[in-house]
Amino acid sequence: MADFVLELEGVTKRFGSVTAADNLSLKVAQGEFFALLGPSGSGKTTLLRIIAGLELPDSGRVLINGQDVTTLPPYARRVGMVFQNFLLFPHKTVGENVVFPLRMQGVPKDRQRERLDWALKLLRLEGLAERYPNQLSGGQQQRVALARGLISEPALLLLDEPLANLDRELRKEMEVEVRRYQVELTTPFIYVTHNQEEALTMSDRIAVMSHGRFEQVAPKLEVYTHPQSPFVAAFVGHSNRMRGRLIRVDGEMAWLDWNGVEIIVPRPASASAGSAVDYFVKCENLSLAGPDDPGPALPGNRLPGTLQDVIFKGPTADYLAKLQNGAELTITDAVSLPRIGRGDPVHVVWSPAAGQCFPVTGG
Repeated sequence: MADFVLELEGVTKRFGSVTAADNLSLKVAQGEFFALLGPSGSGKTTLLRIIAGLELPDSGRVLINGQDVTTLPPYARRVGMVFQNFLLFPHKTVGENVVFPLRMQGVPKDRQRERLDWALKLLRLEGLAERYPNQLSGGQQQRVALARGLISEPALLLLDEPLANLDRELRKEMEVEVRRYQVELTTPFIYVTHNQEEALTMSDRIAVMSHGRFEQVAPKLEVYTHPQSPFVAAFVGHSNRMRGRLIRVDGEMAWLDWNGVEIIVPRPASASAGSAVDYFVKCENLSLAGPDDPGPALPGNRLPGTLQDVIFKGPTADYLAKLQNGAELTITDAVSLPRIGRGDPVHVVWSPAAGQCFPVTGG
């Protein structure tokens, strides 16, 4: 048995002048829930289709359990797939939809029945085998699609935004269920999504994609807390971006002129005084303080401003503060903050190490 279920080696795919996959290499182990996260057009679905055998790469290799499957058709790869629109046959029952892959493979009927019973039990679809898709809820249809993808015991399961068409509450419920299925089965899942909450909720590792490239491949907590590029810092989570030039540097810290306001930031690699940089701080890493609050004893940033608005989001709220330099910052904090309203004076406080600093290309 190979050390990794899936290996990509220098996979490249072009469509005319567009490079949808740009020399991508990746390894996914048994038991991993791996997410491909990125905006529309970043190459996520193209890469998934290459793994499935629905697209051939222009160069590079795809290996499954150590076997080179780059040129093999989909049915010869032991790969299951779940699509965004489920693609259930409306004229077939739930049972017929689920066992369809086994029938195409010529699996004996007694084995089909055995696997069907297993899949219906796993996906909590017992008693629904004789119903038709139009008699099911959205969540039930999604589970039928998952059952069909899993019934043939694939080496890995590919999922192309399968929750995108569900309403928010059902989507949140299915995020938990899909993760539970994966943990129970230990089958590697490769999950394509543009929804960062889905990726962060379900996955073990994430590859953040942009323009056919991997911006960062790491465990999800590392991607969230330690982004390795400006794109990841801006795309994952909700961040404030502060662009300016470094005034001076001292060891691991630097002082940034941000629209006439001086703030302390982590020194970006190879940057020196005069360098243009982007400093990203997630909204939840900022705090609001009253003007008379003494603030932290350690060196940190404390900028005076005026509260512009409060956007209630349940247990938290987004506080929009306009600073004296005219810029605005968004602070996400508990709604139990002392009562403040529009126009009240505030201070925005945070530790320099709470954010990431990157040189501006061409700056």
